[in-house]
Amino acid sequence: MNSTLTASSPSACPALRLKGVCKRFGDFVALDNIDLEVAEREVLALIGPSGSGKSTLVRCVHQLLPIDAGAMYLEGELLGHMRVDHQLRQLSETAIARQRQRIGMVFQQFNLFPHMTVLRNITEGPVQVLGEDLAAATARAEALLDRVGLLGKKDAYPRQLSGGQQQRVAIARALAMRPRAMLLDEPTSALDPELVGEVLAVVKDLAQQGMTMIIVTHEIGFAREVADRVVFMEDGRIVEQGPAARVFAAPATERLRVFLARVGVA
Repeated sequence: MNSTLTASSPSACPALRLKGVCKRFGDFVALDNIDLEVAEREVLALIGPSGSGKSTLVRCVHQLLPIDAGAMYLEGELLGHMRVDHQLRQLSETAIARQRQRIGMVFQQFNLFPHMTVLRNITEGPVQVLGEDLAAATARAEALLDRVGLLGKKDAYPRQLSGGQQQRVAIARALAMRPRAMLLDEPTSALDPELVGEVLAVVKDLAQQGMTMIIVTHEIGFAREVADRVVFMEDGRIVEQGPAARVFAAPATERLRVFLARVGVA
């Protein structure tokens, strides 16, 4: 285990907390000493140029990538490690998988199982991983499909759905695992422009229902619509953050002003 991982306890208990998180790929520093907190029920948008570290950050939070330094907490629980005699010891893959179940992840590519119906795509995780009764998992899956406007497609296969419909199914599948927080990595980037609105509507509904979310997006309009707070990243660092209304109306740094101008935000 890397000795630079820290065992210090969080001073508060936000929904998600990152303290001094670093991630490297060889000599390339993808995340450089990231400190970040996300409050319960908060929607945080990560924006910035390609290669700024946004997707790496959420993949580290979901423990798809190991961090090289720092610590991450979900509701005060240390992620990926346990303390033993004031030292940190890496958790087993089984224990990490259990932690990962508490954080939903939606990718830009929908990653639905092509050989399964929409309904089975959603029930598979709760039944096989959480051990839920099939009837109960089916009832919840149908309720989630109704919530995202796709109950009528429950017997369809992914290939029979539009990209926007597939992404809505992917969101329902993540919600079926009863996560404490949701990570969305470019959820609209693979969609035709006219399909973005239907995914936005689902995400806005989640926000209104109080789901804690981190959303990586290049769609500034999308971030403006759904985010409580915005974090602007570049070169693996947080350059600026603040309430969405303030960040977009009056960025505090020249770098963010230039970025917003380039993506068409006055």
